[in-house]
Amino acid sequence: MTGLTNADTSQGDNRDGCPLCKIAQREVLEEYPRWRLARTKTMKGHRERLMLFHREHLKTLDEQSIGEAYLLLMGIGSRFFSYVTEWAIFEPVYATVPNHWHRVASDLDTKADDYKQILKTPRTIIDSERGSIHRADPIEQITDESKPKES
Repeated sequence: MTGLTNADTSQGDNRDGCPLCKIAQREVLEEYPRWRLARTKTMKGHRERLMLFHREHLKTLDEQSIGEAYLLLMGIGSRFFSYVTEWAIFEPVYATVPNHWHRVASDLDTKADDYKQILKTPRTIIDSERGSIHRADPIEQITDESKPKES
């Protein structure tokens, strides 16, 4: 046994260079036994944009841990996104830090800088008023070639 922890031998690349591993304690909004919550570095025009990330530098997680993260983020979101009816948790399709497991959540403001990107991203949408949750797949952009021809 070498004495290395899972974080030391992580599936991700270069823990020392990982921006999520380097987030200052003063930027952490809430801490949990295995998770940290912070605002994203760029808000992209949203009133609130949050990121839940694993405390250890891990690229992938087991199914149970992912479920725990989503449940935790849904509870957090109900507090932080109380100003909107719907908000979403996004899959990391456009993640700028792909080697550290995290999920971003934000409102679905159509005026936000990244709204077109939101539509291209698989997401879990939470309706705060109805208490419903549904999955939204990316909306393909209609090109001139795929538009129905008018008669």
